[in-house]
Formats: sequence, structure tokens, C-alpha cells
Amino acid sequence: MFYIFEMANNHQGSVEHAKLIVDTFASLASEQKINAAIKLQFRQLDTFIHKEYKGSDLKFVKRFNSTRLSKEQFGEIVDYIHERGVVSVATPFDNESLPWLEDLNISVVKVASCSIDDWPLLEDIAKINKKIIISTGGASINHLKKVYDLFKHHKRDFAFMHCVGEYPTLAEHANLARITRMREEFPDVEIGFSTHESPEKETLAPVACALGCTILEKHVGVPTDVISLNGYSCTTDQMRGVIQKVKVVEKALNGKPKEEKETLLKLKRGVYLKRSVKKGEKLGPDDFYYAMPVQELQFNASSYYDLLGRTVLHDMSADSPLMVEDINSKVDTVAVAKYSKQARDLLDAAGVSLYGNEKIELSAHYGLKNFASHGALIIDKINREYCKKIIVSLPGQQHPTHHHIKKEEAFELLHGDCKLVLNNKEVNLKLGKPILISRGVKHSFSSVGGCVVEEISTTHIPGDSIYEDPNINKLKLEDRKISLEKL
Repeated sequence: MFYIFEMANNHQGSVEHAKLIVDTFASLASEQKINAAIKLQFRQLDTFIHKEYKGSDLKFVKRFNSTRLSKEQFGEIVDYIHERGVVSVATPFDNESLPWLEDLNISVVKVASCSIDDWPLLEDIAKINKKIIISTGGASINHLKKVYDLFKHHKRDFAFMHCVGEYPTLAEHANLARITRMREEFPDVEIGFSTHESPEKETLAPVACALGCTILEKHVGVPTDVISLNGYSCTTDQMRGVIQKVKVVEKALNGKPKEEKETLLKLKRGVYLKRSVKKGEKLGPDDFYYAMPVQELQFNASSYYDLLGRTVLHDMSADSPLMVEDINSKVDTVAVAKYSKQARDLLDAAGVSLYGNEKIELSAHYGLKNFASHGALIIDKINREYCKKIIVSLPGQQHPTHHHIKKEEAFELLHGDCKLVLNNKEVNLKLGKPILISRGVKHSFSSVGGCVVEEISTTHIPGDSIYEDPNINKLKLEDRKISLEKL
């Protein structure tokens, strides 16, 4: 989570009080070990306020005039923000303020909700080569599509922030479902939450986090004997409580059960023989009973249909646990179990989760007996007009040279080491850097310590992998492709 501490006008026109706010919340960021920024607001009041209203008692005119700071004063505050090791963010409310962003070395630009349809301002902000965060309060999805097109056209790095322009915002007015809608409409845009609920109420930030927000903005300030905070700004203690609650949700979203598989296995019923059986006998539904505990490599109740009609490899007595090595198999189940565990360990290390609906196969180009040296485990995540696969290479494994006639693909390393050979040229994959493999390009890949690679491609078509070694095609397909129900 990227936290933006919105100072707004809470500096009260005082550089020293602004520095106190910076000190207080920079210390909080350090204490909580979070990525944080402090945000300022820029307005050129000589032109921003119409000349006939400069001395007006209108609420916002009066507030802006009473908290006015010069460019030099803002520069002193920005320098102090950077000295304290946090990011600087600023919201320009007028075109005249835009030069300050460069002059004062502001890191991130924020667009306020009131400016979401200020096209003269948006057009100029879209030309600024900085991270841009855009609050969306009051804007329809159709309007956001226009804003999206503008910033995409300029190839900017930007995010949308769900925001409700009600100060403070009641929980029943927060419209958090809008976050989900924005993520659906703009899947390539980072989504955040600019929250204005009263700090005296239960914070909505953890809910926004659970819905997928990765940026959180909250008004903050430091009360004194003469300065009080408005109804939507947080003190340090209140903000600490928000951060700690968000951290719980982040852990819940990203954490993985460490003992789930072992625990569930202990609770399963293992397969035991009801009677004594002789070598070569076929097993039927009346030959088993089910009881705990389950031993390692013992069949459990989930294997029921796989066991029917299989033959035992040696004499066995009643009440014996039925193990994978006790029955015949078209494949070496012990070897498959071994390779599957190796693949699971690599996937866990890469942080890749499986959800049970994937197509999983051991691709054994020279048969299962040679899988340790030649092959790969292939996980089909999706195959439509585009295709996504996860490829696992075990330590010391090589995938033989081949090419595709119809498919174009890109490889990106997620974990480990992977060496590609493209038309006899070696390329070492690097994390976060995809490599394109065009149609017709001969390629192979291998790993020393094991790797996990993401493959994004056009539609996968069976038979489109043309191997250089003709011996691969001599094996029956069922001997080269072993389907797995799960890992």
C-alpha cells in the first residue's frame, strides 16, 4: 500500500507547523515501515480567485487566503519532505501552478476530484512526465473513459482514486462498490481510495484494500493549543490505527497457508484392504475400506475411481494400507509424485497459486524415465484468442529445440534461472523482462537450479510444436504427455 498523507491547508499558512506535520508523519511512516508521501496543494491565488472576490468572506476564498504560502515557503517544505525520506505529492488546482511541480522537484502529481473535468488543466497535466494520481469523485464511468484515453494517449503512468466529495463522508455514502467497477473497466490502471470519513468512525480503508486498492490517501494534521483539526483529518494515533488495520487485510490477502496440505491430509481417510489379495488380482469397490491415518504415498478416499480395475503387484494381507507402489500403473506414480512435489516447491517459491481448474501435464519428450533431464511441467491457465501458461523446469532439466508455425509467444521469468536458446543464440531470462519468441524461431530452454516461467502467447494449437529431434515424435503421445489432476 502506498499511503498519501494529505496536508492540504492544515499547515495553517505556517512553514514551521507544516514541518511539524512532516516530522510527525514521516516518523510514523518509518515506524510502520510503509511507503508514504506527504501531499501539498498549489494555487496561484492572484489569478485563481477572481479579482472582485479577493477579500470575500466566501468559505474557501477565506480559507485559501488565510493559509497562503509563497513558492519559496513551499520549496522549503518540499525540501524538508525529501530530507525526511518520504515522497512529495502536490495537487495543482490551476494551470499557473504547473511550473511549480518541476521547479520544486515534486515527485508525484495529484489531480483533485473538482478538476476531473477541467480539460484545460488536464490537457497540460497529461504532458507532464511524472506519476499522476487522479481522484474520481463525482465523475461517471463514461467520463473516466475520456480521461483514461487522454492520459493513455500521452503514455502516462497514472492511477485512478475512488473518492467521495463529502467532508466527512458517511459510511453509507462511501459507494465502495465503485472500486470493483473501476477495476473491471480499467484493468491496466492502478486503483486507490481517497477517504474522507471521520476518524472517530470505523475506517473504511481495510475494505478498500480488500477490494484491490493499492493507494490510500487520508487528510492528516497535528492539533495544538491553537490549532484544531477538521472532522475528516487524522492525528498520528488515528492514522496508526488505520495503517495497522490495513496491514491485517494485506496479510490476509497475500498470505498462504503453511500447514494446510499437511493438516488436510491428516484428516483424510486412507485406503485399506478389506481382505487378503493375491498378486495380479483386480481391485473392485468391495475390496476397500477407509480410515485414518493416511501415510505418505498411501491412496486416500479421493483416489476411489482411479483404483477401480487396477491390479496388485504382490500378495497383500487384509487391513494393509494400499500404497502407490502396490498397484499397477500406466505411469510410474512414485516418479510422478516426486516430480510433482519438486514443481510445487518451485511454484511456492515463485508465489504462484493454482486454483484447481488448470490443465496440468508433464511434458516428457523422451518418456517419463528421462523426465529428470528432458521435459517440463506445463500448466495451462487460459487458452482463448490469447494463451497463458506457467512452465516449470526442474533443476538440470532441458526442453528440446522446437519451433511454432502458428503461435507467437513471450517468456517472462518469475523465479529461478532460465537460459533460452533462440536460433542458436543464448539469452538468460531476467526477472520482469519478457522475451518475444516469434513464429518460426527455433528455441529451447533449460535451468540449472529450477525455474518458473510465465508464457503469454497467441492461441495454443495442438501439434504446432515442431521438434528438431525426430525421435521425439516416435513416442506415442500418451507416453510424452502425462496429465495430472492436481499438484
